[in-house]
Amino acid sequence: MIISKNWLADYVQLPGSVDDLVEQLLMSGLNHESTSAVGDDLAVEIEVTSNRPDCLGHIGVAREAAVLFGRPLHVPDPRPLEGAADASKSIAVRIDASDICPHYTARVIRGVHIGPSPSWLVDRLATVGIASVNNVVDVTNYVMLESGQPLHAFDLAKVEGGQIVIRRAVNGEPFTAINHKTYSLDERMCVIADARKPVAIAGVMGGADTEISATTVDVLLESAQFAPLPVRAAARGLVLASPSSYRFERGPDPAMVEWASRRAASLILELAGGTLERGFVAAGQLASAPASIPLAAERVEEILGVPIADARQRQILTSLGFVEVSGSGPHAHRWRAPTWRRDCWREIDLIEEIARIEGYASVPENVAVAVRPIELSSREKTLRRAGEVLVSAGLCEAMTRSVVTQAQAAAASPWGEAPPLVISPPLVRGADRLRRSLLPSLFEARGGNVAVGVDDADLFEIARAYLARPEGADPVPSPVHEPLLAAMVVGGSFSRAKGLAEAVLAGLGVTASGATIEVRPAAFDLFEPGRSAEMVLHREGRSAERIGVIGEVARSTASAYGLVAPVAAAELRLDVLAFAAELERSLVKPSDFPAVERDINLVVAADVPWGDVEAAVRSAAGGMLESCRLVQVWQDAERLGAGRKSFVISMTLRSTSGTLSGEAAASVVDAVVAECGRRVGGVLRG
Repeated sequence: MIISKNWLADYVQLPGSVDDLVEQLLMSGLNHESTSAVGDDLAVEIEVTSNRPDCLGHIGVAREAAVLFGRPLHVPDPRPLEGAADASKSIAVRIDASDICPHYTARVIRGVHIGPSPSWLVDRLATVGIASVNNVVDVTNYVMLESGQPLHAFDLAKVEGGQIVIRRAVNGEPFTAINHKTYSLDERMCVIADARKPVAIAGVMGGADTEISATTVDVLLESAQFAPLPVRAAARGLVLASPSSYRFERGPDPAMVEWASRRAASLILELAGGTLERGFVAAGQLASAPASIPLAAERVEEILGVPIADARQRQILTSLGFVEVSGSGPHAHRWRAPTWRRDCWREIDLIEEIARIEGYASVPENVAVAVRPIELSSREKTLRRAGEVLVSAGLCEAMTRSVVTQAQAAAASPWGEAPPLVISPPLVRGADRLRRSLLPSLFEARGGNVAVGVDDADLFEIARAYLARPEGADPVPSPVHEPLLAAMVVGGSFSRAKGLAEAVLAGLGVTASGATIEVRPAAFDLFEPGRSAEMVLHREGRSAERIGVIGEVARSTASAYGLVAPVAAAELRLDVLAFAAELERSLVKPSDFPAVERDINLVVAADVPWGDVEAAVRSAAGGMLESCRLVQVWQDAERLGAGRKSFVISMTLRSTSGTLSGEAAASVVDAVVAECGRRVGGVLRG
């Protein structure tokens, strides 16, 4: 933002040296970029952060200077003289896209004389790098740079049908902008249209067909409020950034919509003559809901480490435009934020405002600041614990993009069947879909490592996926479902990926909370047929939930990502596990008594999965079972019979109350064999 020193002096008395001005602005958060002489004026360039759109106009910067130097602010109160004719008879306004344009106003000025602007206006625009066009266009630019509220002036005679309609564009609708380039619009963009055609892209740029020219006699003056995101999307989608879109993307002060309209009308009457028709035509309702923020006076010292008197706190906030609306005690207050400070909505925001105006130099460096312990949420604890387990297992954490290519998004997601969400314009060239699983991104990352000679890049990532909710589903709180996932891609077999997934579950204490995990075969496009499974969480009183998938990466998928060695992967739903985890561990004294090892050779049908057998073993052995391990799987049609296989199972048994006798161990084994026979039809091999 370039400001003119002479222009700024219209609103506030400035210090004698411009260095004092830029130093104070710098210390309050408006970084100084450069100062240069332009004629008898100084152009001071400052950096305005995205949360301070109020400083994208001279009045906003003057407001800051007035507070910093303790001087009054003088803002013009324009009251243009109106004629007898009613503006509503000349133009009608209708909003068909209220989500993009909440409020629109139009004034009509008839009989203007288009010509050059006076030297004072030309000079001020030149100081801030704007070339003069004509007196009416220059006024709209001047008021935008003064207030931060963009405006646009149309040649009323070229607005067909006597109406303005704010609507969504039609796909492929052509539009010729005032830069005399033609653009193809789409339905996500909003246009200002007359009865036949678009005359402007809302918040971005006006059209060549209705621009002010030397033959213009009657002017339609627009001042409106537009939603930031659609304006940003349109400007980027068309590669058509403008000073107006820059401000609308950040959100101008809603209160300036009507003020800027009056100010521009007043200046046009002064510089171009004409008659302003009575009143203005408006549609929609101005969207403005200033925050009400509590502030306890003692919190300022607690946070900053330096006492600031309650009266001084009030003085600073009042001078910044905050209004005290209530007080619940001698040291507790509630403040209403001004319309131009929508970045302030928390108590800490008010404390920061007090600190920057009082001066950061007054905050000591060596005074202890009170610290309050913060209790981590179950979600944060779950994320930390899962990450610690995977790092301790030797995996490296990856950070990949949430957008993927069409090819990556084509693979089915384990977490939903809805098609991937498409974003426009793409955040990354060629990647315009939000991922529904983290695995394709990790395959790509591992493939990149392989390409540079790193064959053992075992990676994990904890992030969100994005799924569209099914049609008819409750859209609250959002039409997008965002499961929190932990994904890992490692070299090796199915067993290694399963072991890592089980280690994460053990680290989270899922089974300690009384839940059980069932691993059962399941097919997924990303994995080799017959070499994948799903992990299902069972909790009392709740239906079963899929919380994980495991598998060996399919050869076709591995080849597509340049993965040559056998690769396995797993993905877990941490958002579900956070509610089943037992993160507060209790210490348990290990048993003082020796363990007893017992092996059994169980013959079952060939289609019985190990997970079912393991569940039966653990159920029957109860508290005596310390560990259960699959040693070998063996198939031999001649010895075992067709369609049969053998599981060699090793069990470690231990008692906490005494040495386990051979008879007691045998009874546990008998119970295990009986339960396996009942559940999976297993028998001991003879």
